[in-house]
Amino acid sequence: MGLIASSFRMMYLTAYKITLETKIQWIASAKMELVASSDEIMSLGNDLDPENPAVKQLEARRDKLIILEKKLDLQMEEYQTRLKMVDTELQSAKGAVDSAIESSFSYSFGR
Repeated sequence: MGLIASSFRMMYLTAYKITLETKIQWIASAKMELVASSDEIMSLGNDLDPENPAVKQLEARRDKLIILEKKLDLQMEEYQTRLKMVDTELQSAKGAVDSAIESSFSYSFGR
C-alpha cells in the first residue's frame, strides 16, 4: 500500500475505532440502567406478599431484563473483539505509513 492509501486507511480505522468505543460506552450505560431497574423491581417485590400476582409480573419483568442484559453482554463482546481487530490493523497501517515515509523521504548522498 502506498503512503496515501495507508493514510486513508488509518483515518478510516481511527473513525471506526471511535464508533466502536462509543457503542461500547452506550452498552455499558444501558447495562447500568438495567441493573438499577432490576434492583428496583426486586425491592418492589420484597414489599409484597409472595403469592400476589403482581410479584409474578415483577419477576417476569426482572427475567426479561436479565435476558436483555445477557444480549448486551454478547453485543459488547462482539464490539470489543472488533475493537481489538481494528487496533491490530491500525498498528499495521501505521507501520505501512512509517515505512512509506521512510522510503519516500530518505536521501542518499553519494560521492
